Amino acid sequence: MMDILSQMKTADLVAKFVRGDMQRITPYPFLPCKKKNEPRTGNQGLLPSTPEDEGIPSGYIERFFTELASCGHIRVHSVLLMRHGKVIAQGSFKPYTTSYPHMMFSLAKSVTGMAVGIAQGEGLLSLDEKVIDLFPEKGILLRSPRINAITIRHLLNMTSGIKFNEVGSFVEKDWVKAFLLSDCVFEPGTQFQYNSMNSYLLSAIVRKKTGMGLVEYLTPRLFEPLGIENVYWETCPLGIEKGGWGLYLHIADMAKLGQLYLQRGCWNVGCEWKQLVPEEWVEESTKVQTPPRDGKPPVGYGYQIWKFGVRDAYQFNGVFGQYVTVLPQHDMVVAMTGGSQNLFADDSCEIIKKYFGDGAQEIYDHPLPKDIKALRSLKSRLENLYAVPETAPKPQKTNRFAAFFLRFLPRKAETIPLLAAGINNREYRLGNSHGTLMPLILQCVTNNFAGGIIRVYFSFEPNLCRITLYDGSDKNVIIAGLDGVPRRCDITSNGDVYTVGATARLNTDEDGRTVLQLYLSFIETPCLRVMKFIFYGEKLLIRFFEHPGVEASAKMLFGLIGGSGNTIDKMLIDALSKERMAARLETILKPRAKGTVYGEESLRDRVSK
Repeated sequence: MMDILSQMKTADLVAKFVRGDMQRITPYPFLPCKKKNEPRTGNQGLLPSTPEDEGIPSGYIERFFTELASCGHIRVHSVLLMRHGKVIAQGSFKPYTTSYPHMMFSLAKSVTGMAVGIAQGEGLLSLDEKVIDLFPEKGILLRSPRINAITIRHLLNMTSGIKFNEVGSFVEKDWVKAFLLSDCVFEPGTQFQYNSMNSYLLSAIVRKKTGMGLVEYLTPRLFEPLGIENVYWETCPLGIEKGGWGLYLHIADMAKLGQLYLQRGCWNVGCEWKQLVPEEWVEESTKVQTPPRDGKPPVGYGYQIWKFGVRDAYQFNGVFGQYVTVLPQHDMVVAMTGGSQNLFADDSCEIIKKYFGDGAQEIYDHPLPKDIKALRSLKSRLENLYAVPETAPKPQKTNRFAAFFLRFLPRKAETIPLLAAGINNREYRLGNSHGTLMPLILQCVTNNFAGGIIRVYFSFEPNLCRITLYDGSDKNVIIAGLDGVPRRCDITSNGDVYTVGATARLNTDEDGRTVLQLYLSFIETPCLRVMKFIFYGEKLLIRFFEHPGVEASAKMLFGLIGGSGNTIDKMLIDALSKERMAARLETILKPRAKGTVYGEESLRDRVSK
């Protein structure tokens, strides 16, 4: 009976999604949790080195970064390479930076797995314990017989077969109870089925067994010894860390976790080696516990960790390109964040294999002679990486002698771009639309749905554009670089604070209309919001895009629904495939907004106040 009720709730959720009724899509209210992150400099205890000192030519590393940069659909954000326990190269694709933590998505599962391993090592739990026995307070009497068979081990290796999935978390407040009232698609332990709610339940079990949430439990045991500070992990409506997603980490912290596993759970703490994660757990969790799956790449699954297609290698993996790849044969760790269109594995994994896999050509077991020229070239390459290449500043060639004499000549005053003259200091009022400042993917993942942009105001300065947006009840001022250099600012959405990097371009379209294209990178997440403002007369048209594309994310969402084994869910997928419903979805996934100029004089009076 409960399974039918859950299916009906899912059907209601999809109906609201199609109607664009986002702010009432969940039965529980949104509570703001994400605070402003202050940028952090340095690698917090990781030792630097050069590629040559660790046996790899700088030119080889430069080719690796060049290939990542040239593969545009990957959209890498930051990369950090370690060899022999030292950082040999790191680079960020502007406006992304290693100074801010990044949303990990499913890479969080590997950290949840570490917590389970530590708790097992402390004798607090056994992997063969029945999950149903751990939550007697939930009062689950009438349940599926297959639920009785689920063990902690089944959660770890994704073989529980549970129907309750990520979509169900949108419609239920008590996720543990909903899990236990669900059913299984198959007999637990017999098949592999990836489901983030397995990881959530592991988080709930750690809390049950230790009396502490994941962050509190792991802080003295893992985070503090590694020098990982101010960890933020989103929680469910009842305050339990989500386990399978919702974790934010700096890329240096990601690399530390990989290096910890490379060192079989040991870490040097205050000049003394300590076993932070049991060695037996590191060995067991990185083994193939579930047979290889079909698809690309064909890999196996351990305990919340994927095997990687290189000898002895494994990977902490998060959707849209969050990776920690551990390569024991080369004593290397590759940490990477991104905003890839692909969901679990993209071409960056193939590039990692090419340069640091079994067939790697230029990785040596001894230091190499110093190569200052190659090292300088690598440094220059790392300083000139851009996530949005079409807005990257063009290098300027300046004659030294001319530059010297120009210093003594009067300079022409800088002005705003000619194309901006007709829209400078103008406000537009918009009609109803689903267009928001926050990308739809980010809204769905955080359950933070905005009300839609209702007003927008433009002002220009030399090399800068200021766009004031009234998004629901929030007012945000975006400062965007017109010179290709991203400007950083903070935006607020229903109380959550995100740091963004913004660039903009002014141009005209084929009809001679002025077009302002805004690229807004949410630098703590995989998401890029693109807004195209088209001006004609007193009118404004805004077209909204985002990357990763919402089509892929919607496909993933509906795939979760369709793969649940529920009849009502399958009927929903069939309905959504119909032409009329597909057209309706298009207005949600790729919204537009239209506006008209509002009185300029009264606007200036309001701004002056």
